[in-house]
Amino acid sequence: MNSKDTFYAGICMAGAVSAGAYTAGVMDYLLEALEHWEKAKKLQEQGKLTGVPKHNFLIEVLGGASAGGMTAAITAAGIQEDFKPVTAKNYTDESISKNNPLYNSWVNLKEGTDAKGNTKDLMELLLDTADIEADAFNPSKEVRAGFNSNFIKDIADSMLDKRVSTLYKRPYIAPGLEVFTTLTNLRGFAYKVQFKTSTGLREHRMRMHRDYAFFKIDESADDSYLSADGRIPIHFNAPDGLNTGILKQAAMSTGAFPVGLESRELTRARHYIEKSKYINLLEAEKVEYHFLPEGDFVSLNVDGGVINNEPYEITEQLLEDRREARLLNEYQRLLDANDDDITPPPFNVPEIARDATNFESMVLMIDPFPSDDINEDAFRAQKAWRNVLPTILSAMRSQLMMKDEQIKRAYLDEDYTRFLIMPQRTDENHEDQKYTIACGSLGGFGGFFSKEFRKHDYFLGRRNCQRFLQRHFTVAANAHNPILDYGYGNGATWGKVKLKVKNASGTERLDDFYCILPDLRITGNEADGYTIVTPDEEIKVPYPSIKLSYILGLRDKIIKRIKCVMDNVQNSEPTPPAPENPVVARIRRKGWLGRQIDTLFKRPAVKAYIGIAKNAGKGQVADFFIDSIIRDMDTRGLLDDDVKK
Repeated sequence: MNSKDTFYAGICMAGAVSAGAYTAGVMDYLLEALEHWEKAKKLQEQGKLTGVPKHNFLIEVLGGASAGGMTAAITAAGIQEDFKPVTAKNYTDESISKNNPLYNSWVNLKEGTDAKGNTKDLMELLLDTADIEADAFNPSKEVRAGFNSNFIKDIADSMLDKRVSTLYKRPYIAPGLEVFTTLTNLRGFAYKVQFKTSTGLREHRMRMHRDYAFFKIDESADDSYLSADGRIPIHFNAPDGLNTGILKQAAMSTGAFPVGLESRELTRARHYIEKSKYINLLEAEKVEYHFLPEGDFVSLNVDGGVINNEPYEITEQLLEDRREARLLNEYQRLLDANDDDITPPPFNVPEIARDATNFESMVLMIDPFPSDDINEDAFRAQKAWRNVLPTILSAMRSQLMMKDEQIKRAYLDEDYTRFLIMPQRTDENHEDQKYTIACGSLGGFGGFFSKEFRKHDYFLGRRNCQRFLQRHFTVAANAHNPILDYGYGNGATWGKVKLKVKNASGTERLDDFYCILPDLRITGNEADGYTIVTPDEEIKVPYPSIKLSYILGLRDKIIKRIKCVMDNVQNSEPTPPAPENPVVARIRRKGWLGRQIDTLFKRPAVKAYIGIAKNAGKGQVADFFIDSIIRDMDTRGLLDDDVKK
C-alpha cells in the first residue's frame, strides 16, 4: 500500500524573538539544498547526470511558535516564487538579499535609508513614539507595548500581502501544504463540565487559552469553500488571493511578545474553530456543543510561545493526519479495484514506524534556544515574596509547555521521526562556545540592537544546517530502510558518507551511511554539460560586537519613549462606564481635605515639581535599562568597550 520512495517531513520552528534570524538561515540553506537535489534528479532522468539518489523528500507541514510561526508564514508565502539563497559571499548584492524573503524579513527587517536619505536602524524604530502619538489606528493614544511594534506590521504587509500570477513549482513541497502558528488566546474558548450533585446536574465552566491557527495552501479554493477539517484555505494567486489577511493576522499574533510587543487581533470564521479537532476538544467525539458565539470569532492574542513554544507534537499529529488520509485513499482504491489481497472494512491504520528500518515521516525542528542549563544541585528554597512571585510565573509557563507523552518517548529506543537543528559555534580550536548566537542576548531581544547580530545568526543557521544535512541527517546503510535502498539502489554515490560509530566495546569504526537529503550542487549549462560538486563549506562569520558608545547613545531615545509611555499609560479606548455602587460612592465621597488636595495638585508650581520628579524617574529607569543591556552584552562577549575611561 506504500510505494516506499518518499520521506514525508514537517518543519517545526520554535519561538526565538529576534533569533528568528537563525531559523531563517537554516530554512534558506535547506531550500537551497532541496532545489539542487531536485534539479540533479531531473537532469539524471534526462541522461545528463549520474549517481544522484532518486528517492523523494516532501515537506507537508510548516509551523511554529512566535518567531518560528512568523517564519513559517513567511516561508509559505516566499516559496510561491523563485529566489536566490543569501550567502556570506553575496549578501552585499541587494538584488539578491532584498528579494530573498527570509533574509529580508529577519536580517534587513525595516532598517535602511528613507526618502530623505536618512539611515534608520531598528532601535530607532522600536523607540519611536509615533505608535502612541501619531498613529491613525490608535486614536485614543493607548500604550499597547513597551516598544513601537509597527515594524512588524510593515514586514507582514510586505511579505504576506504579495500576489503571485505564476507560481514557482517546487517538487519537494507537498500539494496542500499545511501551515500553522501557535497562539496564546487571551479571550479563550469557554467549556463546561457537568457534575451530578444532590440537587441535580450542575455545570463547572472553564476556559482554554491554548490556540492554533491552521492553514492549507489550496490554489483551487475560493471564498465559498469551507474545509471539513478546520484548515483555513489560502493561496497567493493574483489578483485577490484567499485568506492571506487571516494568515497575516495569525503571524503577527504568534509573534506578539507579551508586554514588549503589541498584542494582535485575529478574526476567524466560527467554522474553522468548530471543525478543528485541535481547538474544539469535542469535535473528535462528534459532540454538539456550541461553545462559540454566532458569526466570526475575534480573539486578542499574545506570543504563541507563552503556552507552546516548541509545537513538534502538533507538527507530528498533522503529519499523521495526512498519512492516515493517504493510507485510507489507497485502501479505497484497492477496494474499488477488487484486489483479492485486501481485507474487507474496517481498515485499521497501522501504527507509525519510528525505527531506522521502517520510518518514513519525520519532524525536523529548528530551535535557536533548545534548552536551559538546569543545575539541580544549586536549588535554594527562597521564600521571600519577591523571589516566589517570579518563580510562580516561571513554573506556570514551564508546566504549560510540559509534554508528558513526548518525555516518555524520549527514553525509548532510537526514534528516527524527530530531528533537531540547534545553534553550535566553535572557536579556532574547534571548542564549543557557551554563547552560540548573538540574538540570544537580552532574552532574545538582542538582535533588535544590531543588524550584525542578526547577520551572524543567519549565516550560523546556514552553516549549522549544512553540517546537519551532511553528517547527522543520516541513516546507517545496514538498516536497509526501503526508501533509502530505493534512492541509492541505482548506484548513487552522492550522499553516501562514512561516519564513525562505536562498537559495544567502545572502540570506533567507520560505517556507511545514507544522507536522507543529499547536499550537492549543480554547475554547468546545457551547452557545456552539467557537473555535481560538493558545496563549499559555509563561511564561519566572526562573532559580532556592539559598541558601548552606541548603547549609551540610546539614552535620550529611551527617556523619550519612557516619558511617552508614562504620559499616556492611562489612556484606553472608551468603554461604557460601570454602574456606580451607592455604598462605594458614599464611603469614597471626598471631604474637605480631599478637595483641597485636588486643588493643590492643579496648581502650576506643584505640577512643575511633579514634572521634575517624573523626569528624574525616567532617567533612572533609562539608566537601569542601559545597565542591564551592558551587563548582558558584556557577559556574552558582545560588547566593544570603545568609551575612554
